[in-house]
Amino acid sequence: MTSSPTAQRPALGFAAICLGYFMIILDTNILNVALPDLRASLHASIAGLQWTVNGYTLVLAALLLTAGALGDRIGLKRLLLAGLATFTVASALCAAAPSTAVLVSGRVLQGLGAAALLPATLALIPHLFPEAARRQRAALAWVATSTLAIAVGPLAGGLLVDAFGWRSVFLVNVPIGVVTVALIAISVAETVPQKATRPDKLGQFLAIAALGLVTAGITSAGSAGWGSLITLLPLALGIVAAIGFVISQHRVHEPLLPPSFFAHRQRTAAVLSATLMGFAFYSVLFMLSLYFQQARGWSAGATGVGLLPATAGTVASTFLFYKPLARRFGHPVMLLVGMIGSAVGGVMFALTDHDSNYLVPATGMVLLGVFSTFVLSSLTTIIISSTPAHHSGLASGVQNTARQAGALFGIAVIGTILNGPGFIGRMHIAAYVTVADLLIGVALAALALRSQSNQQAAEQPAVPAPVRG
Repeated sequence: MTSSPTAQRPALGFAAICLGYFMIILDTNILNVALPDLRASLHASIAGLQWTVNGYTLVLAALLLTAGALGDRIGLKRLLLAGLATFTVASALCAAAPSTAVLVSGRVLQGLGAAALLPATLALIPHLFPEAARRQRAALAWVATSTLAIAVGPLAGGLLVDAFGWRSVFLVNVPIGVVTVALIAISVAETVPQKATRPDKLGQFLAIAALGLVTAGITSAGSAGWGSLITLLPLALGIVAAIGFVISQHRVHEPLLPPSFFAHRQRTAAVLSATLMGFAFYSVLFMLSLYFQQARGWSAGATGVGLLPATAGTVASTFLFYKPLARRFGHPVMLLVGMIGSAVGGVMFALTDHDSNYLVPATGMVLLGVFSTFVLSSLTTIIISSTPAHHSGLASGVQNTARQAGALFGIAVIGTILNGPGFIGRMHIAAYVTVADLLIGVALAALALRSQSNQQAAEQPAVPAPVRG
């Protein structure tokens, strides 16, 4: 890290970083409860709502890897400030959008800013806190920041929408963004750029094409049907692009996503778990926001209150349960327990009807809130602790790309399932899809735990055989 007076303010710098991270997570969760009001105001379809969410998530997921590597090359502070400025300006554009098309465009620009911002927030942790113990505590605090944003988001969003309309959920980002830029400018030192590398333009193009085309195909299926050409063609092209991406990463000299990154088995399981949990968690928020307002007729504010069990669960898990349990049992065990508990929560949503006692979905939300935090905390710690500091930008980019890609496909799939008559029956199908996703996560977490056990056994010193007389 460069020598600078600002390098002596790691606590203030970390607080500023967490504030920026808080803003982009808050934006996602505030928007969920605003969707019905937004739909009525702009006369948007379900597909329009999906693209309002996914226009942001698509760009974020597609550019995170490039942004993570770019931060290692040009300096993480520079990248962070550029992302914050872009996100703040884009939020103002979204607040003023006169149509769905303009709003989606603003969301795309927000995704561009968040893609620059997000990996830098995690990648700066090893530079601010070189000591391993403080680094792990900071990583958990980073996860706690997202937990607080998730906790505040639905309630704050509901109250803002009821009082000022859906545009206010974007305006709230503007003052937060301005304050965060000022704090980071005075408290965070620039990192030493790594050696210049040639950008993997082909890999970036194929990644964007794969994510965008598959998402477009799934989204179209809700209105056009799975047998329609406008569904099948983008899906087929997206799969071809995905295959091309994998092949290209093994052939280019400086790949966007080095295959060697996945040589570490626990890290690989953690990355895949991030995708699966991103799919499940954001799908449930999308689904329940529509359930409470469309099936039960609640207002946006009441929906925000209704979602509190999920957010309260994440807060309790982060600040009360995870740290002592992880210290005793280890992060791979917590990953497995988290996936199992989240799957049980998903079953509760499948049992929810339009006239169900509120305790049924509330129980599912508490379980999902508590155990999803187990998953996200454990996988973040596994990835950061298994990656050298000089590759922290790449590690952060991979982790966040995996989670956002999961969210992208989750909203596309669940939104497509919900697009049609008979909301409750469709919600049950969507809930079981989420449970299936989490059960795959259970299997992955079990493999990670087994890998840890094998590694520990291999590291044990050999015991000499007893001498027999």
